[in-house]
Amino acid sequence: MKHEDLPERWKQKIIEYLRSQGVDNRNELNAYDFFTEQVVKIKFEDDSYAEFIYPLLIEAPELNEAGVFTKHCGYHIFAMDGTHISIESNL
Repeated sequence: MKHEDLPERWKQKIIEYLRSQGVDNRNELNAYDFFTEQVVKIKFEDDSYAEFIYPLLIEAPELNEAGVFTKHCGYHIFAMDGTHISIESNL
């Protein structure tokens, strides 16, 4: 999904994230917000998994969700129940 497709709760989480990073002049992610040295790996309770390179991960325990945002492959929201999320270096 793209930014405009996000539920409002996640549009707000992105704004909160940007403000926490000192970015006050925009409400959407841009190319400089992604981490080129990271890989996010998500393993599900059935042993399937997903892997994202160059992501931005925002965990929202209060929503029981995690958002994985990518520069070219869209935005993804996962329930945190039954998932194991790790961030690794791809260097």
